[in-house]
Parts: sequence; structure tokens; C-alpha cells
Amino acid sequence: MNLLVTNTRNAQAYAIIRALRPHAQKVVATMEGKNRFAARLSHAANSRLVDKRYYTPSPAADWRAGRIQRENTQNEEAYIQSVLRICEAEKIDTIFPSFDPHVYVFSKNKERFEKLGVLIPVPDYEVVITPLDKWRTLQSAQEVGFPCPRTYLPKNEGDLKEIADELEFPLVMKFRFTSGGRGIEMVKDLAELSVKASLLKEDLGMPLLQEYIPGWQKQHHYLVLDKKGQLTLAFCTKRWRNLLRVTSNYPTFEESMVYPYHLRAAELLQKLEWWGGATVETKVDARDGFPKLMEINPRLGYRLWLITEIGINAPLMCLKISRGEEVDARTYYPAGTMLFDPIEDLLALGFKLLDRLAYGARVGFRREAPVDPLHPPMTLKELAQSYRRPYLCEGDKIFSPYFRYFFQDPLVSILWWLQFFESVLREARQLGR
Repeated sequence: MNLLVTNTRNAQAYAIIRALRPHAQKVVATMEGKNRFAARLSHAANSRLVDKRYYTPSPAADWRAGRIQRENTQNEEAYIQSVLRICEAEKIDTIFPSFDPHVYVFSKNKERFEKLGVLIPVPDYEVVITPLDKWRTLQSAQEVGFPCPRTYLPKNEGDLKEIADELEFPLVMKFRFTSGGRGIEMVKDLAELSVKASLLKEDLGMPLLQEYIPGWQKQHHYLVLDKKGQLTLAFCTKRWRNLLRVTSNYPTFEESMVYPYHLRAAELLQKLEWWGGATVETKVDARDGFPKLMEINPRLGYRLWLITEIGINAPLMCLKISRGEEVDARTYYPAGTMLFDPIEDLLALGFKLLDRLAYGARVGFRREAPVDPLHPPMTLKELAQSYRRPYLCEGDKIFSPYFRYFFQDPLVSILWWLQFFESVLREARQLGR
């Protein structure tokens, strides 16, 4: 197999490279960025496991703006032409995309690559389009009775007040075509909502407005289905620690768990006629204890390493399903395994201490109302107890590949941790909310 891996700035790309390197004669990586220097910092592309690297234009702008259509836009066609040239030059026979706009663009162009003998393990466009769209996803979930937060799609700015009155503040503003927690804003009042919606609608369209689900417990259901809709992989984790209390999508400490709710998650994917890898994200509502759907990532997810490092080769399963080969189901795994990256986790500790100070200043001194009064920052004692378990207690522990294989692939780890720190800085505006 001559393998091309795209979106090498994303964590799942590195997990895919590590999982498929033993099965590939050649691994080629593509890189994207505002310029070639920025693209060259894509951490996964700098792995010693990669044989060759190419710079490509990005196809993501039109997708993020909601310009969804069966035909390629000018930017998307430029991207596809670039990848076609790489396939010809490197005799690529397999492409593995794992980022929403890439999955979307390749789903529209599968036939062009299939004529060249190139396999792409993504469903057809008609299947991909629903889980890529948060609004369509929630409508489909409601049809099968999957619990969801109340969500509205305003047609224009005039609808904002009416919807806000229905949902009440605080509420969540999120965009239809972003993924992995990007494009999510907590909004405390109508003035803030009007300003943020007005600033962003030109580039990203009108946002979804969603009721805020209080609580901190998130569950991720990592699933793989075959083309008959049969569940071949079910893996679930409980998030014990996130970078932020309220909106963060950056977990730093998780634990494998066996949770039968994955059957409901699989039913939802079957409703969408999905096959291959996907992640169904839920959040436990502190008001009633029920998990509510946050979103579906129609691809192998950002935390793919949780599965591959525990010994399940999900990327290879997806390739076999795409080829029409038999796949052994993997729905059982050791529960209670602690999964974390010590570097990320310790960076998060500093962030949590700052959050505690900012919360005291905002809520205690300035008397601002907190976004989630039921879940204030941890006390110093609670923080100490929280961090004691993974580092001082006995039990099975698995470290992320960035920590585990640092001396094998040091540049990858360093670039990833710098990227994570950059994400931490971007979230600083949420401190103390």
C-alpha cells in the first residue's frame, strides 16, 4: 500500500500514520497552512515514519462558510487537482482523510480517484452531508428519539431575540460546519449575542442557537460500522478533566468505560446510513442525568490515539471495510484504563489555577454572574485530589503517543505540544466565566 495521509496538523493524522505504517510500503503526507512555513509545522508530517511531504492548498474555507454543494468550488477543485498530481507522482493507491472538510471534498470526488485505482475510506457525498451539518444531525437525532439540547437556526438577526427568549441565557452559539469544539461560544446576554452573530455571519452564516447543558461530564462514543450497518467497534471514554469547565473541547485525562449507550449512538449512525469511523459526543445534563447529543464527527476523531494505543487498529478496520473485507468486531476492551498526556495535563493544571483566580475576581469581586453556577472551579484541595489519581494511584495507564514515543519522534511531540499551548492561549478569554 502506498498511503497518502492528509490534514497532518490534526492529532488523528498522527495516530493513522502510526497505525498504518506497518502495512504500507510508502507513507506520503500533505500539509496546509496560511503559507509554506506554517504548513511545514504540521506536526504529523514531520514524523520519521513519513517518507515524503507535499504542500497543498486548503479546501476548508467554502465548507466552513456553509457553501455546501455537489460540485467543487474553485478552491476545492484546486485542492483535488493538487492531490491528483501527488497520487500520480507517488503512485498512491490509498488516501486517508480525517478532517471534516477533507472528508466532505473527497466524498464528492471519490469516482475520480477510483478510476485511478485510489481507495478513499469515506462514504458517498449523500451520506456524508448529514453528519457534517450540525443542524441536519440534530434533526435526524430527534427522529430516532436521541436526546438533544433544544436548538434553533435563525434565518436572520431579527430572529435572535425571539429565540433567546425561548432558550434563556446563557446559551450556546455554534456554527453548522465547524468541528471538534471550534466555533462554539457561550453567550450571556442579548447584546453579546447580537455583536458576535453580526461579526461572524458574513463568513460563516447564521449560527445555531442552543440551550446550554450544565455539567462537566462528557462521553465520547468511538464507533466503526461496516457497510451493512453492523457495529464492528465500540469504545467509550469518560472525561475526568477538561482544559476548561464550560466550553472546552480539550480533554486532558480520560478513562475507558463500558457504557451501553453506545448502542443508541450506533442506532443514530445507522439512521444516517453511515459506515466507517465516527465519534458521537454526548454531555450528561446535570439537571436530569441524561446524556444529550453534542455533535457527530463523521470520521476517526481527534482522540483516535485512545483506541490505537489500547491495541485496536481502527484505521485498518476502516480500510478493510472500504475494500469489502471481513472485519473482526471489537466491542470489548479493558475498562478503567487511564488515558492521558502528562505534558498536556500539567499545562491544564496551570490553566485551572488561573481559572480559579479569574473566577474569584469576576464573581467574588466584580459580582458578575457565572455562566454555570452549578460548577464553579475546583478548590485547591479538589484539584490536588483530582491530579493524585493518574500520577500516584495504581491502575492501568496509557500515555499519548506524543509522550510515549517522544524519543522515537521528538520533533512531532514538540510541535504538537506547542500547538496545544497555542490552543490554551486562545481559550484564555474563557477564564473565570
